[in-house]
Amino acid sequence: MKIRRTSNKNIDIKPKKILFFLLIVLGIFILGRSILNYFEMKNRYDSINNEIKELKDENIKLQTRIEKLYDDKEYIEKVAREQLNLIKNGETVYIFTND
Repeated sequence: MKIRRTSNKNIDIKPKKILFFLLIVLGIFILGRSILNYFEMKNRYDSINNEIKELKDENIKLQTRIEKLYDDKEYIEKVAREQLNLIKNGETVYIFTND
């Protein structure tokens, strides 16, 4: 018994079908890249907005400190004692070391 193989199948691929398929693949690629770019830009936008918020908060704190340095004599004295190690007349400073 002989088995016949038929290899006379005609595959009829038209140029329009190939072009359509390539356009679909290209469209999917472009859409995918656009979606990735969108999410990258959104993450960057959120990050910059968080940084702006932090800087605004820091700016408010610094403005408050500047106002205190101009107006509040007790605050000025506190800063001078802490940062410049200043003392009042008649005070004695004791420095303790951890030996």
